[in-house]
Amino acid sequence: MQEIHGDLGFDRWIRVKPVVHYIMERQNEDGGYTFAQWSESSAQDTYFALQILKILGTKPLYRERTIQFLKRLQNSDGSFDSIKVAYYVMESLHELGSTPDGDVRPFILSLQNPRGGFGSLDVDIEASSEIESTYLFLELLKLLGEPIQPDKTVKFIRSLRNPDGSFGKQGYSSLASIYYALASLKLLGIPVNSLHDTLKWIKDCEIPTGGFARTPNAFDPYLVIDDVYYGVKALEILNEAGRYSFQNLNLIGKFQNSNGGFRRSIFLGISTFEATYYALSSLQATSRWA
Repeated sequence: MQEIHGDLGFDRWIRVKPVVHYIMERQNEDGGYTFAQWSESSAQDTYFALQILKILGTKPLYRERTIQFLKRLQNSDGSFDSIKVAYYVMESLHELGSTPDGDVRPFILSLQNPRGGFGSLDVDIEASSEIESTYLFLELLKLLGEPIQPDKTVKFIRSLRNPDGSFGKQGYSSLASIYYALASLKLLGIPVNSLHDTLKWIKDCEIPTGGFARTPNAFDPYLVIDDVYYGVKALEILNEAGRYSFQNLNLIGKFQNSNGGFRRSIFLGISTFEATYYALSSLQATSRWA
């Protein structure tokens, strides 16, 4: 078992050591990680594994193997299979003190659409938000030290702002879109603390017993860790505490499975690295206000 450095104060809310064990035992021989044992390593799971270990102050094992696994995911022309793979690989290599072998700039810069965003607005059902790709690209440009031309991108994001302060295409709002919009505007150097109606929309989604509804004042007993994450992190960008921080901390622990990982649903489901990262990141952000 790897040592967990520092007193995180998380043990009050979750079982910490089993989380580390869950991550460590799912590292494959190639250095990559997978949320399900005996399946192939992936860029996504490797990224989330490294982020989880970072939150817990734990160093990953077999660093060089992981670096080589990640580098093999870059195509010979410097591109990646998708924006998400590019983000997961480059951020993970940066975390490990390394860089891709091929030049990724042409690939990254080629994907800005005429409206100033990145990727397509017509995202598939599995995508969390139509602004997610834009946020990922802005993070990559920042990582590369590439100058960002903000005007078109800011205009694109603002075009998705609804009269009630939320963000989303054709008036369809979500906490995920609000989070990615706020995070993108912050990366572009645009002040967001004056978006009072956006803050009100988020706070109207808060549930007194913990968690966030999908829309203001809606009741849906099917709570998912994604909404907790996007709600808490959006409030963090606005430098605002949630009204029910202690309830959220108690709620997060209820997503943890017996193997140490976290599931997406409050009721049942298998552990995934993504859900585990959302839980720990939410816990880290919320505990600052509690």
